[in-house]
Amino acid sequence: MQLIGHELVEFEPLFWTQSTNEMSKDRLNLFEFDKDLIKFAKQHQMNFATVCIDTKQAIIANACGAKFILCHKLIAKNLSDLAQFYLFDAKIACVITHEHELEELAKFGVDVAIFQKGVVGGNF
Repeated sequence: MQLIGHELVEFEPLFWTQSTNEMSKDRLNLFEFDKDLIKFAKQHQMNFATVCIDTKQAIIANACGAKFILCHKLIAKNLSDLAQFYLFDAKIACVITHEHELEELAKFGVDVAIFQKGVVGGNF
């Protein structure tokens, strides 16, 4: 499992963005699933991650080239199984606040645990 934002692990942070004006080629842009932001990121060859609330969004985000698909722990197991079955290029990720949550994410087969320090901006 990859860790982002843990004090002992070197990482590239994700930058929360809410509009195309805030997006940059020089960083990993993170936003709630939004077709317009995904189109913009693709057109400008920007790395992006997106927060998905269901299977449909995760399938589309992966097909569009998302680096990470962030989801709530309640659907993490389903999305991890889906990603493994369909060999997603995107990694399934959850934001956590404490190390003790790592064991739960490992049971779900989540690829990436993102600590709050791993996201610049936004409320996680």
